[in-house]
Amino acid sequence: MKAVVYHGQEDFRVENVDDPTLLAPTDAIVRTLRTAICGSDLHFWHAPSREVPPFTVGHEVLGIVEDVGSDVRRVKKGDRVIVSCTTGCGLCQMCAHDAWGACEKTADAGMWTNIFGNPLLPGGQAEGIRVPFADTNLWVLPESIEDERAIFLSDILPTGFMGADLADIQVGDVVVIFGSGPVGVFAQRSAALFGPSAIVAVDLDDERLAKAAGRGCVTVNPTKQDLKEVVANLTNGRGADCAIEAVGSVQLVNDCIDIVRAGGRVSVIGVILEDPIQIPMMGGMMGKNLTLRGGMVEPQKYIPRLLPMIEQARLDPTEIITHRLPLDRAIDGYRIFANHEENVLKVVLEP
Repeated sequence: MKAVVYHGQEDFRVENVDDPTLLAPTDAIVRTLRTAICGSDLHFWHAPSREVPPFTVGHEVLGIVEDVGSDVRRVKKGDRVIVSCTTGCGLCQMCAHDAWGACEKTADAGMWTNIFGNPLLPGGQAEGIRVPFADTNLWVLPESIEDERAIFLSDILPTGFMGADLADIQVGDVVVIFGSGPVGVFAQRSAALFGPSAIVAVDLDDERLAKAAGRGCVTVNPTKQDLKEVVANLTNGRGADCAIEAVGSVQLVNDCIDIVRAGGRVSVIGVILEDPIQIPMMGGMMGKNLTLRGGMVEPQKYIPRLLPMIEQARLDPTEIITHRLPLDRAIDGYRIFANHEENVLKVVLEP
């Protein structure tokens, strides 16, 4: 089958690889209908991977079940499904506590190894994919939700919603969201569902900010405006009630800590790969009695909440799609996305 294969920094190739096969009785094979390029995929594009190439990339997948193992019960051949980007066994203590990213079975080889798109778990930017623990990591989609409205349930829509959920947004809160990329957009949309009095969208891209304003956000380009002044005017000088980091920057985590009021909350959903992570503002966090939460997305927790919202048109995930390309042109999609060309926001691929 065709797949997007990582060979090194800025060296992605569409080439033929072996078809996926069942390796365990809890597996399923899914034929891909839609997949997408995620901002976290660009980490492989911009810098050498710690993983040994080659391997198939991609973790946002929607498709049709082609085959199932003998122990699979919840899905069957022919079902149209969304694939969770993070895989869990559904049986261990971590999964029982909704900490799917730390599953004791699928993540036992280390951080990130239970997310599709690494040598141990080939990704979904391909014509097919093997899904372990299929009963836990696949969701059957209702006919009322089209492919493009459902594809982002695999990762970035739950990620954005998780950001708002972890921020514990209350009615009337002032929320600051750093980043207006795909995850930031979904964080903005999700935050609005909790009834805040204001959402402040922070970004360096004026075109993205203009779209955020269209979603009802107060917008700030920190190279042109004073974020602290804007927030002070909205809060009588108190500071934001909560802030969400949706980019993946240690500096922005510090900015979140700085912008929230005493007793406020900070939610970190951007992918930060620095190790160890240095948080210079940690002393400020202690002094302000803040709550800092974050982590790997847990689609298994949030998909059941988000599906009805899409069905009821409370959320329209298609708003972020700017480019639709065949899988054969995936490398063009990566270049466009990596270089911020053509006002790109999200690239969807169709095998």
